[in-house]
Amino acid sequence: MEGLLKVGQVPAILHAEGENMSKVILSFLGTGNYTPTQYRLDGKPYPDLSTPYTQEALLKRYEEEGWVLKVLMTKEAEEKHKEALAERVKYEAVLIPSGHTEGELWQIFNAIVDSIPEGAELIMDISHGFRSQPILALAAVQFLQVVKGVRVRRILYGFYERTTQGGNFFDLTGFLDLIEWTQATRDLLEHGEGLRLRKLLREIHSHSYQVEGPKAKKLTSVGEALDNVEDALDLLRVEEALSSAQELLKHLEAASEDVAQLPRSMPLGFLLERIRERYRSLAAKDFFSPEGIRAQGEMLHLLLQTRRYAQAITLARELLVTLACVRQNWDPREERGVAEAWLNAKVKVRKKKKDFTEKDSQALRLISLWEETSDLRNDVAHAAMRENPAGARQLAQIVEKVCDRVRALLEDYPSWEEAGIG
Repeated sequence: MEGLLKVGQVPAILHAEGENMSKVILSFLGTGNYTPTQYRLDGKPYPDLSTPYTQEALLKRYEEEGWVLKVLMTKEAEEKHKEALAERVKYEAVLIPSGHTEGELWQIFNAIVDSIPEGAELIMDISHGFRSQPILALAAVQFLQVVKGVRVRRILYGFYERTTQGGNFFDLTGFLDLIEWTQATRDLLEHGEGLRLRKLLREIHSHSYQVEGPKAKKLTSVGEALDNVEDALDLLRVEEALSSAQELLKHLEAASEDVAQLPRSMPLGFLLERIRERYRSLAAKDFFSPEGIRAQGEMLHLLLQTRRYAQAITLARELLVTLACVRQNWDPREERGVAEAWLNAKVKVRKKKKDFTEKDSQALRLISLWEETSDLRNDVAHAAMRENPAGARQLAQIVEKVCDRVRALLEDYPSWEEAGIG
């Protein structure tokens, strides 16, 4: 579009020389007939300012802190309001297309991104955003946080009430936080990465003590409990993972009271319920009981879901040892070495005898899986420092298939208690 501001181009209205560009108010300017009004921000009016422009109201509030104003405008908005606004405030104009095509929408997005410097603080004013512009602004803000390390101070919407002829800014920043919570929860559910969610829970907890109203009591505890479970999964502390899952469920139950009474965190309740569903199947008191064996099977499934293949194949191997102990009536904690030796002996016999048979089908599956799992675990554990190691993608696929077969074997438990292998 003709007149579109390009990266590095001198803007239509220059900001003052030496002006601090690390704090930016970015606002849309439309083509409407704006009525002068007194705007309220955070419940406080500007007693000496009546203005038709939200841009002036915001800059009046923040300019003493070194904030500068940039205004996104189409050619139509420029023709109607550019000079009038310039008479009231100092700003930098950023020309954008009208957004009638997909290509123009991407130009608007790029203009927003280009207008904000690295590491800046940002206040986004969407009061006069037209059509899809507020959506583009929200997407750009998310993008800027990741790509340029931008810190979003506020997202504001200035609303003019015709019946009272008054104006008020609504703070929409909490909805950006909601996107952050959603992405952090997805990180946890899909990748087992809970650090981001823990940080957000701590921030919500702290925020409740900085404002009037009910105070959070358990949100920080949920974050810490999440870390305990995920650390145990990463480091394959089986018993600790199951007991930590129990503790997490207790903290989640307590945190539901926080969520119910804190309006800013109410949507978090849906996300916490997803987390509860994820870890409920891991919670078991005795990890060698039928309940505990099933919980370990769910733990194996979770490790596969989050692509932690090294941990998954290691746990699969240990589950086979546990099942051998159960079948042979050996202590699954104290006599694991005996079970391993028995399994290895069975594998050797099977390799030597082509006509090797085993009356018990469960035992045959156990021995076959032990042979496959042991080799896979060694391939992973030795970091491919062996002859003919499998490629990463191929190894991951084989690990998934073998672990699924181990989980299928676990489904027959507790029928494993009925008889030993002869």
